[in-house]
Amino acid sequence: MAPRLAFIGMGLMGQAMTKNLVLHGNLDTPLTIYNRTKKSAEEHSAIIGHSIIVDSIEEVVLGSDVIWSCLQDEKAVEDTYKSILTKDINGKLFIESSTITPESTNSIAKQVLSAGGEFVALPVMGEPSMAERQMLICIAAGSPESVERIKPYIVGVVGHSLVDLSGEEPGKASLLKIMGNVLIISTMETVAEVNVFAEKCGLGMQNMEKLMGQMFPRPPHAIYNQRMMNGDYYKNTPMVEVSKARSLTSHVLDLAKSAGASVKAYEVAVEHLKVVETHVGSKADILGIYGAVRLESGLPYENGSQ
Repeated sequence: MAPRLAFIGMGLMGQAMTKNLVLHGNLDTPLTIYNRTKKSAEEHSAIIGHSIIVDSIEEVVLGSDVIWSCLQDEKAVEDTYKSILTKDINGKLFIESSTITPESTNSIAKQVLSAGGEFVALPVMGEPSMAERQMLICIAAGSPESVERIKPYIVGVVGHSLVDLSGEEPGKASLLKIMGNVLIISTMETVAEVNVFAEKCGLGMQNMEKLMGQMFPRPPHAIYNQRMMNGDYYKNTPMVEVSKARSLTSHVLDLAKSAGASVKAYEVAVEHLKVVETHVGSKADILGIYGAVRLESGLPYENGSQ
């Protein structure tokens, strides 16, 4: 009998992932969906079909064999598992795709395993539009047997590739995700700086965009550049809210310091994220890094794109 699948968390990533699970996951039974704000879950379920809404974590645990979560921050994850661990989870498999610290990941995994469950850390690389297009890079860590169980839902379903850390402690996946986030934020910083540099030199953003398109035609550079040039970083729904992006930066910097690693480009980007939050607010787009570099260079935060 095919496992019954449940998903907790209907943020933009959760919505994209559940849509693809329904469309491409070959689910024998409807996907169970739980979200703290029930209305969001109901609206999404009506769009994707082949899914049911439940009112509580207890219903999720009782009615599912595989329970997948993707939540907005570490506190939400910890609160969710506090509730989960009050139930009988023997034999149930938990997949955790939220961005949390390695320490928290390992702590939760230990508690789940001690209660007779299985646990796979599966953080993902990519933003919601990439999740919509099944373009996520998924990083899996846990027992080889547990990772094998989730593979039918990864490549060609929610993502296009899997970084397989089978046999590693779950926190290694979270640690690798942190390294990926360093790459992402540093890349945003680079794209922002070169665009402002081109504008200040009189070269113009359009000419820089032509070169960028030839050198880096694929994500992530192409996505970041397009959103900056189009003004999406201040006009539209944030790719990632700056407050959420900053929630792990101190952990990253502490980790780098304790390891004796230099992350100067990341440090500059973090300072620009602080500027974004101060200038616009906590719900500003992470790509406001571009606006921060503009301010630092004597230009308006907004680039005036029509």
